[in-house]
Amino acid sequence: MNLAVTLLVMLSIASVIGTVLQQNQSFQDYIIKFGPFWTEVFNSLGLFQVYGAAWFILVLVFLLISTSVCVARNGPGFMKDMKQFSEKLSQTAIKHQTNNRQFNTDISLDDQQKVAQLVLEKHGYKTKIHQRDDGSVTVAGLKGSWNRLGYIFTHISIIVICLGALLDSNLLLKYRELTGDLIPETRTVSLDQIPKTSWVGDENISFRGTVNIAEDQKSDVLFLPYDNGFLVQQLPFSIVNKDFRIQYYDTGMPKTYESDLELYIPGREEPIRQTIEVNKPLYFENYAIYQSSFSDGGTKLKLNVHPLLAPVVAPLELDTAINKVEPLKTAHGKFRLELDDFRNFNMVPMTEEEKAATGRKFHNNGPTITFKVRNEQGKAWEYENYVMANKQEGRYFFMTGVRQSAAEEFRYLFIPADAKRSKERFFKFLAILNNPQRVSRIFQEQYPFTEDMDQRTYALQLRLVEQLMTVFRRSGFAGLTQFIQTNVPKEEQEKVSDYYFTQTTFALQSAYMALLREEGVVKSIQDEISDFDKTWFEDALTVISSLSKYGPPMYFEIDSFQQVQATGLQITKSPGKDIVYFGSTMLIIGVFFMFYVRQRRFWVNIKPENEKLELTLAAKDNKNLPETKTEFEKISNQIQTVSKQA
Repeated sequence: MNLAVTLLVMLSIASVIGTVLQQNQSFQDYIIKFGPFWTEVFNSLGLFQVYGAAWFILVLVFLLISTSVCVARNGPGFMKDMKQFSEKLSQTAIKHQTNNRQFNTDISLDDQQKVAQLVLEKHGYKTKIHQRDDGSVTVAGLKGSWNRLGYIFTHISIIVICLGALLDSNLLLKYRELTGDLIPETRTVSLDQIPKTSWVGDENISFRGTVNIAEDQKSDVLFLPYDNGFLVQQLPFSIVNKDFRIQYYDTGMPKTYESDLELYIPGREEPIRQTIEVNKPLYFENYAIYQSSFSDGGTKLKLNVHPLLAPVVAPLELDTAINKVEPLKTAHGKFRLELDDFRNFNMVPMTEEEKAATGRKFHNNGPTITFKVRNEQGKAWEYENYVMANKQEGRYFFMTGVRQSAAEEFRYLFIPADAKRSKERFFKFLAILNNPQRVSRIFQEQYPFTEDMDQRTYALQLRLVEQLMTVFRRSGFAGLTQFIQTNVPKEEQEKVSDYYFTQTTFALQSAYMALLREEGVVKSIQDEISDFDKTWFEDALTVISSLSKYGPPMYFEIDSFQQVQATGLQITKSPGKDIVYFGSTMLIIGVFFMFYVRQRRFWVNIKPENEKLELTLAAKDNKNLPETKTEFEKISNQIQTVSKQA
């Protein structure tokens, strides 16, 4: 009993952990949530897959064996006790029961025996007569014999529940893993590259896995999280996602989502068609298909890849889709573009002024794509780019965020939109700055050589402009400061810094005025520019000065997209589920019998004593409750009263 209680406590604690801690998620999700150290600790304890952990299965096995032995040893005794009236209990033992009473009567032995039987049977007792060798008679009564079924049902139910739990466990997978026949896949590769040692077929009698299926696509496999990787489970049917629909709250959170599925089963002419949604799964034999999530299903994208260090505006046009990996060969090395996700809605709270003007609490910042750019050494930069220009402090910007770790927050650049709310002016301006010689020529055109200038000094001035622009484009204004601190004596740094920054500003302004002349905004450098153009210039310089921290010198502009959604399905096969339900029903019945059915015994020993009869009455209850004594007194009084009347 001590062992069984200990094992039950362990299972209870494990069940609490399995309920509180979300199970069978990707290893990366746990790292983000708990950090590398605690993730490794929890994983070594099997807490991410509690119900499939080796120690959990071992506890189930020990509890099964322990309870089975208990039932085998004590079951026959319980069954015997249900039919045992204990009519041969000694007269001394009867007298020493907790509830007992004695009195004498004058009626005959046969009449007294009949009186005792009649009263006991009237109160629901079954009776049995025992003739003793000394001439006395014992009338034994028994009521509530089914109480013992409570113990039997309770113990057998634990055995049944353990069998069902073991049937739904990954015991067979653990065995295959120990024999080296099963090796989880840890790489991110296509399905046809996964080795057969990571595949599971019909031999896996129970599982719980997930699969994402894009609209108008099908799948006959799902993925089972296992250890630090995953396994591929082959299904005996194909699932087609005909359509996926989702509705949102004003906050941008999903309100409801559903999928129109078709289940194609070999041997059946017509597929099973059903719309599923959260908490409304599709059931087929031992399988259950749940609507668990949603994701992008391969949204088609047309991207313009802008080289940020090119002296001309010549973006690379790229037709691709989410979940694809595109190789990129650039002047700065080879990279891989990994397109991860597309989101059509990005809701953010409105300001109090916006709330008052529109009556809404949130507004949509528009679609975004999330992707990674990975170099040949494996280092990756993750980006989040917005499609639309968003208003910030009265001005419109195109936002792009970057980070080097999933544990970090995105750091955003705000590319200013021009009067047409496009990025055209920004990339033209950037292309000019990427050509220091062109900036030098522009500077020369706006500040031409005159006779009162020294030729050598003027040439040095132009060369300095080129050098300053090169430094600025490489590392921004912070780079200029670093350049001065490295190359200029300390006592002259302040004076040189003022001069270099002034010259850099003149060169940048000259390049910007040249761009405005090309656009037809101004006709000469003497023309006054608008406040919008002044502010745009300042915003653009802020962005350009920060591009050195943006990662590889590329910007991915979303030219157009065609959204494709995918449904996230969780598919389970649990033949042990019904067994567990049956065991739970038995447990409820057993507990009911144990708590609400009382086994009660009553003895009336009739012994001839001289010319009278000596009656000894006694009662026993497996639950010594106050009503036990009340019932005993009531039956005793009735027997005594009837005996006197007879």
